[in-house]
Amino acid sequence: MALDERILWHYNCLDCVYTDEVGLELLNVVERLGLTQVHEFQQRMFWPVLQAMQRGVRIDIPRRDRLIVEVHSEIEKRQAFLTTVLGGPFNPQSPKQMHALFYEDLKLPVQLKRGKKGEPSRPTLDDDAITKLAAKEPLIRPLTNAIADIRTLSKFLSNFLERPLDVDGRMRCAYNIGGSESGASAPKTYRLSSSENAFGSGTNLQNIPGEKSKSMGKAAARTGLSFIGDPYQFPNIREIFIPDPGYTFFDMDLERADLFVVCWEAEDEQLKTAMRLGVDIHLLNAFVITGKEPPDLSELVESHPKYLDWRRPMKMTREFAKVFCHGTNYGGRPPTMAQHTGRSISEIDRAQRIWFGAHPGIKRWHDRISLQVRSKRYVENRFGYRWYIFDRVDSILPEAIAWIPQSTVSVVINKIWERIYREIPEVQILMQVHDSLPGQLPSDQVDSLIPRIREASKIVVPYDDPLVIPINIKTSTKSWGDC
Repeated sequence: MALDERILWHYNCLDCVYTDEVGLELLNVVERLGLTQVHEFQQRMFWPVLQAMQRGVRIDIPRRDRLIVEVHSEIEKRQAFLTTVLGGPFNPQSPKQMHALFYEDLKLPVQLKRGKKGEPSRPTLDDDAITKLAAKEPLIRPLTNAIADIRTLSKFLSNFLERPLDVDGRMRCAYNIGGSESGASAPKTYRLSSSENAFGSGTNLQNIPGEKSKSMGKAAARTGLSFIGDPYQFPNIREIFIPDPGYTFFDMDLERADLFVVCWEAEDEQLKTAMRLGVDIHLLNAFVITGKEPPDLSELVESHPKYLDWRRPMKMTREFAKVFCHGTNYGGRPPTMAQHTGRSISEIDRAQRIWFGAHPGIKRWHDRISLQVRSKRYVENRFGYRWYIFDRVDSILPEAIAWIPQSTVSVVINKIWERIYREIPEVQILMQVHDSLPGQLPSDQVDSLIPRIREASKIVVPYDDPLVIPINIKTSTKSWGDC
């Protein structure tokens, strides 16, 4: 039964009036909290974001269609391998069948996944879990790799390759300037989030895997081990995103952005100097946590002739340092870091004592954030953005520490985008991928516009020692994936 039109108009009127009243009161709250500049900038992001949403990205449809056929074929090969090995049909996407195979038939140790706050841990067979099982029992590695491949390739299809395009053959998304959060107490880092658009087409354009993404790295590590057959090179999905005629694609990203912020927050002069010189910071840290005297910093820069002489013998230690230092800098305790690195708690405890002894500024930063959280119930970055904490503060410190670099980088990349939109209209930003801005520019103006992009990207993070995070720009006349 249809409602009277007057009832619908009355409801619509109330909706408008209440929204306006709430908005006016929220503006008063913003002013009282001293967040007017933060609010005004967030509002200015509306126009560049809307422009990118409306423009979309051109898709190489023949290339996409070939990849769809290719990926389906690779899934079928792996599925046939599983059927042969297991002696019958098997669906790796079925939790019930997966648990029956690994935990009942093969009697492998149950892997647990931590539940959300207040919830118990539960058995899991996600990619990390089956990787750990394969490490414990190498004989099942071809099996687990085939399953992981099927999962990865299926996501390529459902999340990217087979997502519907708009009628003009372009891929679009809906950006949320406010970002996403998983709950009332979750930190809002001011990272944009994206999803399919209001018309049901497109996808999350911030999650398109590239050659250096984590999913591609894991897939590459499995190459040739999934099943008996020729190794398969996983496709670079970004290759289907192409520039418009007369344009060149570019990808501008912030270099080691989070790490720059950590070093400046800690006011650590050694780390700041190393970052400015472009030192392989993970290699430098490997020397520190093993108690070895590092060489002259210039020799730890990749372009130096002696760089590989230092890196080769430290390869495994460097990989450990990469995970260990990142987690420790973000407040990871010994039990957590032991789980992530495969080392014992006592080893991690010793390494952390060495690390904090060499870089006491990091520990002072942690203590400063802890005091701010407990006394003010919020954490704030140098741009004045805040995360108000309404949850218990006992276990919130790692999230509060991580929030500082994550939110700072989010603000920097958005300020770059807004400045390019305002000052260089010839440059078209097509997407925002957390710490990078893919876009296109007229091919006959590349040489003149790239320096202007670099200049517009010099956003100063207002520390006592002002920080400008360096950028890297790559271009291609073919596709985003070729940048």
